[in-house]
Amino acid sequence: MSSAVAKLFNPAFYKQTWATTCARAYAKYHPATRENSAVLLWHSMIGICITMYTGTYISRVYPEVQHKRAIQREAMAEYYEKHGGGDHH
Repeated sequence: MSSAVAKLFNPAFYKQTWATTCARAYAKYHPATRENSAVLLWHSMIGICITMYTGTYISRVYPEVQHKRAIQREAMAEYYEKHGGGDHH
């Protein structure tokens, strides 16, 4: 377990991982680029879509959801205070 923790704090681990990832990506996509294949285009489009959706959700949608939940929590607390009961099942 300690070797796994030591890897997290060792910059050489991240450099090696990045180098391996770049080499694997080059080995996979370079031949496809030379053959005019659309694989790289599709994978890039999917990656961009995932990144944009995640960024939009984190920056805009999630705070709105949290605000609605807070309002609902306050309303339910007021309801339980007036009518008794609680959120216990």
